[in-house]
Amino acid sequence: MEKNPILIVDDEPSYLELMKDFLNQEGYVNVITESNPLNVLALLDRTDIDLILLDIFMPEMNGLELLEKIYAVYPAIPVIVITAVHEVQIALKAIKLGAYEFITKPPDTDRLLLTIRRALDSKLLESERDSLRRSLLELKPSRRIFSDIITDSPIMHRVFELVEIFAPTNETIFISGETGTGKDMIARKIHDLSPRRAKPFIAVNLASISPSLFESELFGYKKGTFTGAIEDKVGYFEAANGGTIFLDEVGELPMALQGKLLRTIQYNEIYRIGDSKPVQLDLRIISATNRDLLEAVNKKDFRADLYYRLNRGYIYMPPLHKRGDDIILLAEHFLETGNRTYNKTLRGFSDNVIETLKNYTFPGNVRELENIILNSVAKSFGEAYISSVELPKEYIRPIDNGNGKPKFTALSLAAEEHILNVMKTVGNSVQRAAPLLGVSERTLQRRLKAIRERRN
Repeated sequence: MEKNPILIVDDEPSYLELMKDFLNQEGYVNVITESNPLNVLALLDRTDIDLILLDIFMPEMNGLELLEKIYAVYPAIPVIVITAVHEVQIALKAIKLGAYEFITKPPDTDRLLLTIRRALDSKLLESERDSLRRSLLELKPSRRIFSDIITDSPIMHRVFELVEIFAPTNETIFISGETGTGKDMIARKIHDLSPRRAKPFIAVNLASISPSLFESELFGYKKGTFTGAIEDKVGYFEAANGGTIFLDEVGELPMALQGKLLRTIQYNEIYRIGDSKPVQLDLRIISATNRDLLEAVNKKDFRADLYYRLNRGYIYMPPLHKRGDDIILLAEHFLETGNRTYNKTLRGFSDNVIETLKNYTFPGNVRELENIILNSVAKSFGEAYISSVELPKEYIRPIDNGNGKPKFTALSLAAEEHILNVMKTVGNSVQRAAPLLGVSERTLQRRLKAIRERRN
């Protein structure tokens, strides 16, 4: 039934033997077992595996940690998590880390067999999609489309690979990452590599829409529905018909509208306000947020069913401080931009500045780096190299604390101080502080509320 082996990972030898015998009896004759999770990655390096059944609680390595490592290197292998403890938070985290399904021990055999069959069918379908994608790439190498993204980081090249995998499909895609990491840019790349590339790409920042206007902006309205509705209005969804709609800051969508978005995804249709006739849609939905939507699901602030509908394909945009030498590559690029903008001839950075940039956490990510470098270029006079940059001290990681070990400030606390300092500088104006911090006013208000609650 399967070409390559099914791998079962569990620290209980008796359970491994029991599961292997059960699967053999059900026709899955190619089954291998591993009791030590530390051996799994090496095993995957030398053996093609079609499916993994993984336990969570193992002494050598937590199953969630192993799941994350597997998904990072072998995202095409479906992993079914089977564990004796059923906790919603663990299940949600497993799904977030890439698990195909979460099943409680002892598993219901019918459900287990159905899940295995679906997982193997899914892998086969993905393999066929990859084959099609490779054929398309031979005709038109897609990597050219990433040439405007400056990076030499393996983690970013992994992002490019995921874009190439997801783009030819029609799946909903969910992009997460901090503010300023380029989620909107990656959404556009997915569209540009998709069969819908010639159709509209409509980007909507939900954080910038007044709550009272959400429904009319997204779905439109019919003439005469209310005072001022002097003509039919086409909403963002209808405007994107045939192409792609990108819902940035999807975590800001009010609960009342989350159900309508879910229905739109399920039935591919919308209703304009005041109209009883549906508008049929053929579009792709890409969404993004800098919030932890799983936490929002746990707090009942975001619908779990909508989260999973949006998250059929997942891309994580790494923060700049995780991209290694990209910091200096980008700094040099922005230096060239600054030279052109301000008619300067700066040739680079002093060693001290390079070391400072490498040890800065960049809470505003690439956008912040761009602002820092352009500001430094503008303020330089008669120098060949930039010899100093202005950075908030609370975000600079000390190189040594006296015992040879790096000392780190808790980023969450440093972020609080930075927010409060900016607020103080602008006279506690949320409207003025939000663009300086690179967030929406609503996001900033939420962060300020959380800070007050934590400090009271």
